[in-house]
Amino acid sequence: MTEDTAPPFAMTGGLVRRDGREVLAGIDLRVGAGDVLAILGPNGAGKSTLVKALLGLVPLAAGRTEIYGEPPARFRDWKRIGYVPQRLPMGGGVPATVREIVASGRVARRSRWRPAPFADRAADRAAVDRALETTGLTGRARDSAHLLSGGQQQRVLIARALAGEPDVFVMDEPTAGVDAGSQAALASALHGLARDGRTVVLVAHELGPMEPLVTRTVELGHGRVVREAGVPQTLERPA
Repeated sequence: MTEDTAPPFAMTGGLVRRDGREVLAGIDLRVGAGDVLAILGPNGAGKSTLVKALLGLVPLAAGRTEIYGEPPARFRDWKRIGYVPQRLPMGGGVPATVREIVASGRVARRSRWRPAPFADRAADRAAVDRALETTGLTGRARDSAHLLSGGQQQRVLIARALAGEPDVFVMDEPTAGVDAGSQAALASALHGLARDGRTVVLVAHELGPMEPLVTRTVELGHGRVVREAGVPQTLERPA
């Protein structure tokens, strides 16, 4: 199976141990192109661990996971993957502006060995502008990100992923603790992604305004898949 025909994510017999305890066990999961998959379950069910294991951020003790047919350690085409973690990391030094963080989503599309030509720089600026507009952050672009509310910081992370224009979005509880306005902005952004046929993997306690967008759900309990269901598609998608 080539990278062009392989699914975005596939896990077989996934097992993750932490401190001698099984956090995930017996996970078989395939995420097809164009899926909008919601991973559901209570706290401690293993939802965040599962998406991190799919991305290779958490090692498997047994089993196998692939990204477009390649093990994460060998996968190189990271511009195809947009990851939205639970919170914005706040390092030391000079605080970054919203625009600077969103623009960092374009890094995977640049060569490390030569400067970007003018056309690429223009494309970068345009992509960042679109991402800021989609998430309602255009007016906050020059603000320091660490001064924003939790919901606004989550929008920054989503905008950073959008700016990279990936094929796949992996979002780890993007609505946890955020206001209704930010949830609506996320639902609107996801609607556009789903309509365009992008793949979305979404971790959530509950779906709220995003429920109409979801095509499949996987529910975890104690590190195992306890329920999986397809949801009728409500959006017109490209053929």
